[in-house]
Amino acid sequence: MDVGVEDAGGGEGVVEGGVEESTETNAPKPERPKFLNVNTEDVLDQPVGWQGWAKGIAFVVMWYGSILMGFFSLYCPALPLLFISRRIYRRTTEVVFTMWESYAVALMEVVYGVRFFVSGDVIRPQETSILLLNHRNRLDWNFFWGALAHGTSPPAHNCKIVLKSGIRKFPGLGWIMQMSCFLYIRRRWEDDQRLMNNVLDYFSDIDHTFQVLLFPEGTNLTPETQKKSEEFARKAGLPSLSNLLHPRTTGFTYLVNKLRNSEQLDAVYDVTVAYPKTLPLTEIDLLKGRMPEEVHFHIKRHHASSLPQTDEGLKAWLGDVWVEKDELLRTTLKQGHFPGCTAAAPHPPLNSSYLSFLFWTPLTIGMAYLLCTWWVVQLWCFAHTVFFTVVSFATDGLQHLEVWLHRREEARLRKPQ
Repeated sequence: MDVGVEDAGGGEGVVEGGVEESTETNAPKPERPKFLNVNTEDVLDQPVGWQGWAKGIAFVVMWYGSILMGFFSLYCPALPLLFISRRIYRRTTEVVFTMWESYAVALMEVVYGVRFFVSGDVIRPQETSILLLNHRNRLDWNFFWGALAHGTSPPAHNCKIVLKSGIRKFPGLGWIMQMSCFLYIRRRWEDDQRLMNNVLDYFSDIDHTFQVLLFPEGTNLTPETQKKSEEFARKAGLPSLSNLLHPRTTGFTYLVNKLRNSEQLDAVYDVTVAYPKTLPLTEIDLLKGRMPEEVHFHIKRHHASSLPQTDEGLKAWLGDVWVEKDELLRTTLKQGHFPGCTAAAPHPPLNSSYLSFLFWTPLTIGMAYLLCTWWVVQLWCFAHTVFFTVVSFATDGLQHLEVWLHRREEARLRKPQ
């Protein structure tokens, strides 16, 4: 699914807190591809056979099954906390979501052999920050969990994605993201600003630390979107980009100003992703078993104090970052890896990935069995499906009910007795 934001549009940080390179002199150099680009037309034209379909369907069943069964078995029981203690509710939903992220990484690493290469700075989870990621395909957000797993120190985070509003209606996944307080937008700036203000003001009220993942390009890179981007660049007098789309700046400047004015913003992380071998472009490619053998990430941290103070300055800063990112990708195409990965092997699967696999797989199978055999569970799942379907279609999402309950309680506490 495309999670880009169409209208939501430098530090030197490879030393301090960077991902360390291997110092073992006797370790053999890992074999690396000669380029980080792929001829996607050739890949898409190749038949996958029944083995590819079987591999892809098995992944999607385990991935989406864990979402649905985890929603009914872990998220739904936490729903009453929304009305009892919103702090405990917020903490519970975010811990469960982080647990599930590790399962998504476990499926990719442990079961399907995807290897993650992460270089540059580490992401600091104790900071409230904005994460800027180029949008190579419609699945970047799912592979980004691997970057968070291997590139965050300490290994904990609270990442919110800026998403198209329609995704909130997607059974299971959209409902979980509502409960986790993700930022859904409609791509109408007046509405988007109101919706994001609502959630971000709430986070400020409760002194909540979080990270916001933003795709400034607004959509994933394809020949069609690149053509439109370059036409826009020519009219606007912007430099040509070979490996990226030109970023939209409205959402970025809004987020920086909003978080800076509430004294929350600590840093902005420029994250670059590249797929060296197989490049799945859409959900259908995953269904066909086209899983990337490797996913490369490079992270560069910019302290909030280094950002320009004006909107025009922020827009120019983002444009400069994207020019540097394009040059980074161009250089990477020649040397076959991002800086900092020359002698480093892929990050091995984390111990938490194995534990997550051992937790979520039996949970998914067990809950599915109960759903098929016990009328109590069937009624439980049906009732919550109806509730979340109504909430998703009739409102802007459960997260705004959470905000409304918080404000009502705050007003009641402020009211003189």
